[in-house]
Amino acid sequence: MANKFTVLTHLRAVAARAKEFASDLVAQLADATTDVIEELDAEKADKSVSVAFDIPVTGWVLDEETEYPYYYDIAVTGVTALDRATVSIAPNSMSIAVSCELCPTNETLAGVIRIRAMSIPADVISCEYWIEQGKEN
Repeated sequence: MANKFTVLTHLRAVAARAKEFASDLVAQLADATTDVIEELDAEKADKSVSVAFDIPVTGWVLDEETEYPYYYDIAVTGVTALDRATVSIAPNSMSIAVSCELCPTNETLAGVIRIRAMSIPADVISCEYWIEQGKEN
């Protein structure tokens, strides 16, 4: 991110300097370039927001067809199978996650983030998630 802002600042300065010393045509180009740079800067990617949640001890489902036989679905309005969820375990819950062999990855399905484990956790696991919206090909 820091490099992007450094480049944008530099480009703005170059465009402004070109405007000072150039002919009318170049000045118009410099104005247009500055406008585009400012518009791009205003259209920064949405910042993701973390959502705190707990993975409970109850509500797990057995699915013996997979390597991690237990799963728990976290309801998330608007999430789709095309999205990607990043789940981060709170430091104070790490030992619980390790003891139930929580899967290091997750799945997104329509309306849920699916968490998998080798066994049901012995206690609540505190976490946060971030959603990155996917795009259809």
